[in-house]
Amino acid sequence: MLESSRKFLTSLHKGLDILCCFDFTRTCLSAQEISDRLDLPLSTTYKYLESLQEKGFLVRNRETKNYELGLMLFRLGNVTGSRMKLVNIALPHMKALSAGSGETVLLTVISGREVVCVERVETDGRIRVSLERGSSLPLHAGASSKILLAYQEESFLDALLCEHPSLVKFTERTVIDPVLLKQELLTIRRQGFAFSDQEVDVGVRALGSAVFNHRAEVVAGLSIAAPGERMNDDALPGLIRLVREAAEKVSRDLGYGYDEPGLRSGPARAVRRRRRMDEREAGHR
Repeated sequence: MLESSRKFLTSLHKGLDILCCFDFTRTCLSAQEISDRLDLPLSTTYKYLESLQEKGFLVRNRETKNYELGLMLFRLGNVTGSRMKLVNIALPHMKALSAGSGETVLLTVISGREVVCVERVETDGRIRVSLERGSSLPLHAGASSKILLAYQEESFLDALLCEHPSLVKFTERTVIDPVLLKQELLTIRRQGFAFSDQEVDVGVRALGSAVFNHRAEVVAGLSIAAPGERMNDDALPGLIRLVREAAEKVSRDLGYGYDEPGLRSGPARAVRRRRRMDEREAGHR
């Protein structure tokens, strides 16, 4: 088993080495050129090239028979580019929210069945929060996670609960009962924000609001985290307003607008879609 793992990692490294042979000055390479650059036998080089072709990472020019980077890398680059664009757009608003609230601000996105923190703005009074930049959490725990889970299709949630029937319990306040979780997600959609009280980190409360793109799709969660004594019941209304306003500003900069008067919790299409989700959920009860 250990030997097979080593062989796999060696093959993975060689495949990545081949991709790294390409740059702006070398956009098209022959198998022999790649073989020479990496000091690989030509027959072995062809095996790696064939695998990379099958996965779309490389294509072979029909005329020259040389190899070029494939569309899979273009697609992955677009994914990375969209995340970078999101961070660049959100960061000024995150800094303003942190300054206005005096608290730590997080930007999270869904990655598979988890949420990942893609940006974080600290305050002078740093607090211990599990979500560092680049770290991940399950989707069921905390405001920064549940604000994203709340807007997913019911099929997504059912698949998540099927794959993870025993949800991780971080603290005594982590909601792990599927029925209670679904009820809370419904509440989050209706009120337009998520609130968590020591669900992931003891002593920490958090508030989150959804960020929408120009297609009225939820692409991120914007949240603030603070010690419970600062995010107390008296402070909550003002902090909720600040978080929702900041999320709206990021969303506007991502290209969506409000086409129905009086809708302040998201773009009209997203609000209508949320209503349809709630109606379907109510019909199943």
